Amino acid sequence: MMGEKQINAMIINEKDHVIMTTETVKKGQTLCYRDTGGCHTLTALEDIPKYHKAVVKAVKRGEQVLKYGENIGHALADIEPGAWVHTHNLSDYPEEE
Repeated sequence: MMGEKQINAMIINEKDHVIMTTETVKKGQTLCYRDTGGCHTLTALEDIPKYHKAVVKAVKRGEQVLKYGENIGHALADIEPGAWVHTHNLSDYPEEE
């Protein structure tokens, strides 16, 4: 159907800060996912490999990042919606002061 976006990502738990891509997404491409509130879109800020994470809710440096409704790590820098989440900006451990 014209005007409809193709779903190319999924959210696992509505508490999550991240979605998982179901295909490789290029910088500037629309990320589209569905939850109980309907379909949502945002723009990819960088290339995101298939089955990797992108942030849907802004996360500040040091804050927990949630996937599966659980903490999967702490942000090493501020992460904006549409950004790829991986080892360059996510740590298993909080930064020490």
